Amino acid sequence: MDGHLHDDRGKWLDPVRTPKLALVVLALIVFMFALARLLPTGSPGEEWGTHGDRNFILHAFELTCLALMIASFLHARIRWGLKDAMLFFTVGLAYGVILEDITVTFSGYYTYNPDAWIQVHNTMMAVPFCWTAVIYVCLYVIDENPKLRSLARIEKGLLAGVLAVSLDVGIDSVFAAYGLWHWAEGQWFGVPMANFTAWFMAVGGFVVIWDDMRSLKAHRVVREMGMILGSALSYAALLVMVYLTYVASEVVF
Repeated sequence: MDGHLHDDRGKWLDPVRTPKLALVVLALIVFMFALARLLPTGSPGEEWGTHGDRNFILHAFELTCLALMIASFLHARIRWGLKDAMLFFTVGLAYGVILEDITVTFSGYYTYNPDAWIQVHNTMMAVPFCWTAVIYVCLYVIDENPKLRSLARIEKGLLAGVLAVSLDVGIDSVFAAYGLWHWAEGQWFGVPMANFTAWFMAVGGFVVIWDDMRSLKAHRVVREMGMILGSALSYAALLVMVYLTYVASEVVF
């Protein structure tokens, strides 16, 4: 390991490095806003679009996301053991389902294609499947790199959030165009900026929670309750940040 790299595992932040990383993330956010403002990238379509594929892309996406989550679970079982893998994927999936369903049901900000095969209430389950798999992959990338593994807890959350958004910023507008979901409005190729805030906060927040609970020396029940409480607090923080992003979007656009 690099001799100049401090091992901050177990710490919440590094007083020098963490603010610098936070400023980098802020700079990326400002850049996205500026780019979307200077180069108008279109609005969402008015109708469900299938491009004549009879929802092939929709159903392929559903099955692929399910397969990715199952593969991630099997991989986690080998790395962590069955109990920790079950804890992570149970809480992670519930977190994704609740987050999506509350937002879809009460915000009216977006809707999912009603022709999806796997649905729970108003939520297309492919998206929570995807959330869970992406969170796991981000954790794996961080854990497998000694330099990244030595980062403080909040720094891991910042990195995971950026990794997740870097994926979503490219694919969300593509699948929206194929009619998998419909946004009421959007600034980035038909996708609202608040969506990327949600991805950043959901993935980054869950990584922070999991890293904290995994290092906690306590009874399993205490860890499980901590995961549930941490997820609730993360969701509250997500709602605040999404609202602030929405306000900023109204001002900028």
